[in-house]
Amino acid sequence: MFQRIGLFILLLCYFPQHLLAQEWEFGALVGSSGYIGDINPRNPFKFTDAASTLFAKYNYSSYTSFKLAFTKASVQGNDANSSNANQNLRNLNFTSAISDFSLLYEFNFFEFIPGQKKTNFTPYAITGISYFTFNPQTSYNGIAYNLRDLGTEGQGTNLNPDKKYKTASFAIPFGLGLKYSFKRNFILGFELGYRNTFTDYLDDISGNYVNKTALTSTNGAVAAALADRSAEVNQGVSIGQANLQRGDNTRRDFYMFTGISLSYAFLPIKCPPISRK
Repeated sequence: MFQRIGLFILLLCYFPQHLLAQEWEFGALVGSSGYIGDINPRNPFKFTDAASTLFAKYNYSSYTSFKLAFTKASVQGNDANSSNANQNLRNLNFTSAISDFSLLYEFNFFEFIPGQKKTNFTPYAITGISYFTFNPQTSYNGIAYNLRDLGTEGQGTNLNPDKKYKTASFAIPFGLGLKYSFKRNFILGFELGYRNTFTDYLDDISGNYVNKTALTSTNGAVAAALADRSAEVNQGVSIGQANLQRGDNTRRDFYMFTGISLSYAFLPIKCPPISRK
């Protein structure tokens, strides 16, 4: 029996090298999150909240990997903090929790083999597919409201042909990173990743204002108040006239993560050399 076990171990040790390169890796990332949309239309480095990720990675070769990741994060935006005077006057804001499930393809620019000094560092690129959930909220008179439920642009009524948007969608991830192997099995990394979503409602802002009197009748006074908050900063005068632009519906929203990761790679067993005596 022991001879069979020993033979099995030897077969594992001297299996073809390209198969030995197929290693599992598990780790976590901690960092920051942000969003690009109607409140932050131009700054791709505006990170506002905390983010954390758990991931499992299958290193298919020294150049390619497949990663399954789950990320919890928050995003937010506030017109009051914008340098744009029109946004200041619009005076909308939101916060949203994000839960992101991603299947990622990772490509190393250099050959990367953990535990080997000559191949222990590389920049890399990522892409893949993500499924995520979100829920834009805001506070009004000390109470938190789910903006989607209110239909602030008349969604789900005869004021708007669109139905209320879903709070789950898909996104296309892309990004860059760096990683460095140390202590043989451990890998330290830095990653900057973006998600190009298939929704324009991360911030609950997309189309035009609707008639506030009609919106009050259909969706209630709170919906009308949160659809146009300009009067709060404009001496009681509202700018949100029906059919005037509230948001830019020609561009979808993005969210992004950045942070430091630490992972552990399960490397092939180092076998002793075969004696030739």
